[in-house]
Amino acid sequence: MWKMTLKQRRRHGELMSQLRRLQLDPYMKLPVDYTNGENPDEDEKYAAALETLKAVVEEIHELEVAGREGS
Repeated sequence: MWKMTLKQRRRHGELMSQLRRLQLDPYMKLPVDYTNGENPDEDEKYAAALETLKAVVEEIHELEVAGREGS
């Protein structure tokens, strides 16, 4: 079992909360009839939501790896 520092655990908790909020974001789920390029404003919102999700998941992963390595 791996351990995180207090600072890492707090940040991990914040990121998990942010991830749960992102799951409720309507721009995280593409409609079935969505066509990319049809509405540039909507495309931008979907891309921003995806980038935010990617950043959160990468930071969670980095914290978990650091916790496993003991740093």
